[in-house]
Amino acid sequence: MFNDAWMEDQGFTPRERHNDLRDLMTRRWDKGQVVTVGPEDTLLTAYKRMRISDVSQLPVMEGDRVIGILDESDLLLHVERNPTRFRDKVYTAMVNRLETLPVTAPMSELTRLFDRNLVAIIMDGDKFLGLLTRVDMLNHLRRQLG
Repeated sequence: MFNDAWMEDQGFTPRERHNDLRDLMTRRWDKGQVVTVGPEDTLLTAYKRMRISDVSQLPVMEGDRVIGILDESDLLLHVERNPTRFRDKVYTAMVNRLETLPVTAPMSELTRLFDRNLVAIIMDGDKFLGLLTRVDMLNHLRRQLG
């Protein structure tokens, strides 16, 4: 029920500080915490992973490389007129024009992406670190209360 990322986010275990965007991340790819799908997975698989993990978007991974994002809106638009399209592959509905942020970007860059209804794909050079969402930013700000 409670994973390490949740325990850390709730303040039950100490968080490692990096003084960059990693400090806002709840789930990290390099720690095996990011829920993902592959391009050949079905949309039903993606939907189930979203629900089980209580996330609204998934990075689409090919090995260690992020090649797309699938969010609830993408999924809904793809299946709303024909629910049998849940059997389609993720690559048919994912967004593959990605905007990334370096891990060293200022928080103002996050706000710029959020204002455009995008999720932040955080990179350390060419290595994918994870996603940052509005909820992650809110949790970070809440933790500053002590």
